[in-house]
Amino acid sequence: MDKIKVNDFNQKLTDERLHNHNRHENELKGLYREIISSMATDYSEYRNHIPAFLQSLENNSENSVPYSIDLFFALYDKLLFSKNFRPFDLSVMDYKPDDHTLEMMEPILEASFQKKNKQRLSENNFDISTLSDDNKKRMATLVIHKLQNDAKQLNWNEDLVFSNISLSGFLRQILLSLDNAELFYHTVGLIVDRLSSSEHYQPGRDFTEEVLLSSYKDGIPEVGYFNSFRMYSNVGSIHASLIYINLCLACILKKKPPYSERLIREIIWQALKFFRNVRLPQFAIQIYREIPVEINFPPYERRSLDHGYFTCLLMLDDPLLPSQLLDYLRQERESILAGGINDAMPWLVTLYNIKRIYPDADFTPNGLGFFLTTFEMIVPADYVKKYKDIIEADTEDLKKHLKESLVKLNETRNTADFVYDNKSAIMISNRLIDYSTKNKDSSAFLLSMVLKSDYSILFQEKKSEELVQLILPEVNVDEIEMLYDNSEEFLKELSLNPGVAMCWLACAEEKLSQLQLFNDVFSFHLHEDWKYELYKKLLDSDYFVDLKFDDTVKENRGVRQISPEEYANEEARIIRRLSIGKLAVHDNANALYIVKDMELSKFPHNLFLNSDGDFIAKYIPVTNVLSTEWLLETHQTNPLPSDYKKSIWIPIESGDYPLSYLFGNIENTLQEYSFNVHQEMKLNEPLSADINIVCSHGAKNISETQIVSQEDHLTYDLNTVIGKGRILIFFVCHSGSMKTEFFRNNVTSLVKRFIAQGYDAVIAPCWALDVTVPRYWLPEFLKSFEEGQTISQATFNANRKVNERYPTPAAWACLHLYGNPNLIKDIN
Repeated sequence: MDKIKVNDFNQKLTDERLHNHNRHENELKGLYREIISSMATDYSEYRNHIPAFLQSLENNSENSVPYSIDLFFALYDKLLFSKNFRPFDLSVMDYKPDDHTLEMMEPILEASFQKKNKQRLSENNFDISTLSDDNKKRMATLVIHKLQNDAKQLNWNEDLVFSNISLSGFLRQILLSLDNAELFYHTVGLIVDRLSSSEHYQPGRDFTEEVLLSSYKDGIPEVGYFNSFRMYSNVGSIHASLIYINLCLACILKKKPPYSERLIREIIWQALKFFRNVRLPQFAIQIYREIPVEINFPPYERRSLDHGYFTCLLMLDDPLLPSQLLDYLRQERESILAGGINDAMPWLVTLYNIKRIYPDADFTPNGLGFFLTTFEMIVPADYVKKYKDIIEADTEDLKKHLKESLVKLNETRNTADFVYDNKSAIMISNRLIDYSTKNKDSSAFLLSMVLKSDYSILFQEKKSEELVQLILPEVNVDEIEMLYDNSEEFLKELSLNPGVAMCWLACAEEKLSQLQLFNDVFSFHLHEDWKYELYKKLLDSDYFVDLKFDDTVKENRGVRQISPEEYANEEARIIRRLSIGKLAVHDNANALYIVKDMELSKFPHNLFLNSDGDFIAKYIPVTNVLSTEWLLETHQTNPLPSDYKKSIWIPIESGDYPLSYLFGNIENTLQEYSFNVHQEMKLNEPLSADINIVCSHGAKNISETQIVSQEDHLTYDLNTVIGKGRILIFFVCHSGSMKTEFFRNNVTSLVKRFIAQGYDAVIAPCWALDVTVPRYWLPEFLKSFEEGQTISQATFNANRKVNERYPTPAAWACLHLYGNPNLIKDIN
């Protein structure tokens, strides 16, 4: 397969996303099948095309997911309803290791590692030529039992990881010589599960890639692709997961039946977990309820499926879950208890969750309390301590757990993986917000906000060779001291000006928590006026993006100006709708810096209210400084030079009337402040002044599409318009809006994009910018900045100037400042 098919797929999928249609549906479905089928043929085809194909699915996420799921169920149903399965050969396990088995193994292992310390799973590194088949089987059983026993621990340390991965190469070679390679690939899935449950995501991906290469060499690539699916689905990486399971299914269906029943069972179980992990429980429940009766699950595997089903009900907040689970546990009590740690542990963790989420559930000794107590006696406390700490959020150890997660997360190489790998750490962060607010622990709150405020804006991708040695980070949490742990050092590094209030806002467990720093004193606030369901209604109704104002109104006798009283009434209506957004800001604050978590990213920061129920931004400058870490890295940047350059792109040559009207309103200002004005539609080179202004049209979904328009022309690549600079101003509707992604833990926006590309500050409207606003806003902003005022004060002055003409927040609050609030012109 050449690259043309993948490029064609990407172009058609991108076209559907950008223009909101599905006219290429049939072609895309056909191309998807062809690409998967071609990649499944051999390893080199897969390696040649997987990067571009996966990137296309990621870049067009909301459009690509239905195509991927559609293909999955088509292949899945075809496989399951073939009803032609063969039993799996486990006869190797009948050979029990004796006292001499380990003695025979040790010299083989030692000789191999002395000869070659760094070994690849896909190579044969062990001399097993003198071993009889019986001894090979005993050795295989010994290694598998070790893996199964170690897998009872959910969090593996370095010794467990290295010992089991080292033994996996030996196990593969043994089972390959016994013509039972498939058993190796099912067994190695235990390592994959523990690498992911231990948050060793990057080493896990590297390991499964080597497993995949081995499976091609062994002639069973379907089990290699399945282990990749296993790794990515454990993390919740939806696009990679669906690619790998579709490749797995395609490889299976290329072969003649009967198909391995063991592999089919594994696919069903992992697919159920996958859809649960990506928050699509309806598909998981569908899989659970439609399992063909011809597939015989052993009792333990059947109970695992049942557990997966109950966790889906937990995700859906099913009110009947506690009583249904109690009935089930009573029915299966003897079997679960006989299953020991492996059986009891997942149920124990689930009961911890139910006890927290369903406070009225029956946890008496005759109800769920009996099973909670019994399972706690079976499962060693240290096996579930981390999970219990996270769920109950009543211990300072949460900080240790989060630090450990952050250290491991640092191993991730690519941003595309980071936005999935951070899931566990964000879950801990949410619980730590609850703990820190109750216990007034500012360092814990700040630590929680590292990821909740979207660290991906600072994430640096790491280059790597195609073959990567397995290296785990050293995790000694007791020796890790972060800046937040030392309040004095933190305040010194942050160095807020006197009178500046800084607020961190976190929405966790549907509650709004606030940490405020004012004049070196921290204070905590849990906002009682906050109603999460009302916030969601505002978002679902597009309240923020639909804000607008009129300066005239039509009446029977003609058109008249809107009166001050009408503007006041409009502002009062907006305040009533936004009464949930009251913040506790110190009365003496002369400026406000805000750090919002991703959940609050869609709430425009100019619209937060003070305790009196009025807009904070009417009285003091308000800046979204994005994150603590970003501010710490950038707050000491140099001022703009005294002769700083200014440029603007306002493509009136397109014949666009609103842009021409806008230009007429600000033309004199542009001349007065010596702007380099670009009126052409296509620039020879992008704007690269210190202050760059972009004027164009933007749709409500501009945060996703990141395209602008003039008349009938679309500009798809803003990098052809916007080059390097210090301050970027968008006179483009909705360009300051932000979107959280359903499947990924990050925020998409034009603001974030250009901050990440090096701008110190971005000013942009969060809703439609009326064409009359810039005529009042721009002269005041430039005048204030030219006089040596900070960008935050200049933005505030400009918004106040708009307020004098249009006293409604739909007008004066439209343009928002993001980034460094202290950026200033050098006046020396």
